[in-house]
Amino acid sequence: MSQSAANSNTPDAGRAKPGTGAFAGLTADELQRIKRRAHALWREAGSPQGRDREFWERAELQVLKGQSPAQ
Repeated sequence: MSQSAANSNTPDAGRAKPGTGAFAGLTADELQRIKRRAHALWREAGSPQGRDREFWERAELQVLKGQSPAQ
């Protein structure tokens, strides 16, 4: 199995590159912190399928409002 196939179920699978589309206003550091937080939220919830957007949006709010745990 390829590395990309192995990670296709993570919350950030298929996301755009930093500075493009919906991510145009975010720095690479912010995107990395959101990615890590979304993944942690997903894992804490038991790695459910089909809820990637939910975890990404929760992580985005937490990181951008400074509410996420230590980075």
